[in-house]
Amino acid sequence: MADYLTLKALHVTGAVLMVGNVTVTGLWAAYGFRHRATVPFRFVARAILWTDLIFTFGGGALQTISGILMVESGNLAWRDTGWLRTGIAMLALSSLAWVVVLLPDQLRMARVDPKDDARIVQLFTRWSVVGWASTVVLYVGIWVMTTKVGW
Repeated sequence: MADYLTLKALHVTGAVLMVGNVTVTGLWAAYGFRHRATVPFRFVARAILWTDLIFTFGGGALQTISGILMVESGNLAWRDTGWLRTGIAMLALSSLAWVVVLLPDQLRMARVDPKDDARIVQLFTRWSVVGWASTVVLYVGIWVMTTKVGW
C-alpha cells in the first residue's frame, strides 16, 4: 500500500507541475506578448521553451510513469475502466497538440526576427488558442481522474 501511495503522490506532483506550468505560462506569456514593444519577445519565447521542457515535459513524464506503475500495481484493466481510459486520452490529446503544434511554434517564436511583428502575432495567436484548448483538455483529465467519471 505504501508503494501505491508513493506512486499516487508522484502522480499528483507530476500533474501539478505540468498543469500548473501550462496555466501560469499561458498567463505570463500573454502579459509578455502585450508588452513586446518594451520586452524582447525572444526572451519570452525562450522562457516558454525552457519552462515547458522542465515542468511540462518533466511533470508529464512523472505523471505518465507513475500512472503506468499504479495501473500495473493495482492490476487495473485500463481499457475497461472508463475514467482511466478517458484520463489517458485527455493526456494523450494534449500531448499530441504540444508535440505537433505548440512545441514547433515555440521554436519558431524563439527564432523569429523581432522586427517581424506580423509573424510574432500569427505564431503567438495560434500558440495561445491551441495552448488554452490543450489546457482545458488537461483540466478535463484532472476532473475525470479525481471524480472517476469517464466515458
